[in-house]
Amino acid sequence: MKANLVTLKQAQELKTLGFRDEVSTSMSVETGNIYYQGLPGNHNYFNFWVSVPTVDEAIDWLRRKYSVHIYTPIPPFVDPTDSTNPILYRYAVKFCNKRDGWNGRVYVGETNLSENIYSLKRQAIWLAIRWIKQNKKPKVSLGKVRRK
Repeated sequence: MKANLVTLKQAQELKTLGFRDEVSTSMSVETGNIYYQGLPGNHNYFNFWVSVPTVDEAIDWLRRKYSVHIYTPIPPFVDPTDSTNPILYRYAVKFCNKRDGWNGRVYVGETNLSENIYSLKRQAIWLAIRWIKQNKKPKVSLGKVRRK
């Protein structure tokens, strides 16, 4: 799997949350094979296919669809005690109320410090998915209204 793609489980969860954006990568659920198309397409309309976005496409979609922002709260940190001086990153996840904007944000969680940006972004996507599933209100169908 390419380093910048979400995992298959995350792609399936995004599909259940309504991810319908066109991406260049899809996966067969039956075989687990990844396919790279030349032209972007939406493969989430099919039962045995899953659109597999990059982590950045998934983060952008979570922000647009659910107002969940994944960002770096602090600048990259250089560990002075480490002889190789790796640059460490951290990502935070916050929900922003559409009415109140950034001032009405709700803290969802943070990732660990790490030098692997893509693994941190995947951790942040998991935090966002869990929070959305816990706080998503089911759509209520009132049915047809009868007039007397």
